[in-house]
Amino acid sequence: MANFESGVRGYIKTAATVTVGFPIDWKGNEHIACIYCPFLSSNNRLCQLNKSVVEFPERYVGSECPLIKLDG
Repeated sequence: MANFESGVRGYIKTAATVTVGFPIDWKGNEHIACIYCPFLSSNNRLCQLNKSVVEFPERYVGSECPLIKLDG
C-alpha cells in the first residue's frame, strides 16, 4: 500500500475511451451538440469530461470538447 505522508512524487497517467451517440434525423442531418451528450452537466453547462464551460450547448459542441467523430 502506498504511503503519501511525505507527499506525492508523481502521477501515473491513464486514459479512457467513451462513446456518445448523437441524433440523425430521417433526412440524414446530424445534430451534434452538447445538449445531447450525457457528459454535459445540465445545471451549470459544464462538460464533465474536461471541466470546461460549454458555449451554446443547444447548437454546437464546446470548443474544448475531447470527443472525436468516428467514421461509420
